[in-house]
Amino acid sequence: MRFREFMMEGDFSPSMFNLVGTLENLRNRTDQIRVDSLVKLVREKQGSEMFNVDILNDAFKNNTTVKNMINKIGRNQDGVPYVYLKALVDEPEAAVSVDDNQVGGNQNTVSSMAKRAAKKRL
Repeated sequence: MRFREFMMEGDFSPSMFNLVGTLENLRNRTDQIRVDSLVKLVREKQGSEMFNVDILNDAFKNNTTVKNMINKIGRNQDGVPYVYLKALVDEPEAAVSVDDNQVGGNQNTVSSMAKRAAKKRL
């Protein structure tokens, strides 16, 4: 992944590297995750066994890469702490323009071909 190249250039611990990788994977699937679940996912990766909520909060406050991936860390209406992820921004697809005359021409061609085929059957 591209973020791996940027992470290796800076002075990042394995925990930060694994946190960013986990957040990147999660953003492809969801827009929120429980804090304890995120901590568990990061801890499962080699080099991040000591990762905890305090490290997550510090990363959110001090690491610009993590800030760009997390919208906020807060509690939901039931009081359960969640990490709310920022949505991935897709590049807008180029609009495909179709010339109306071109479409009409293709339909006329198909229509005339169908008429010739029908005449041959008679």
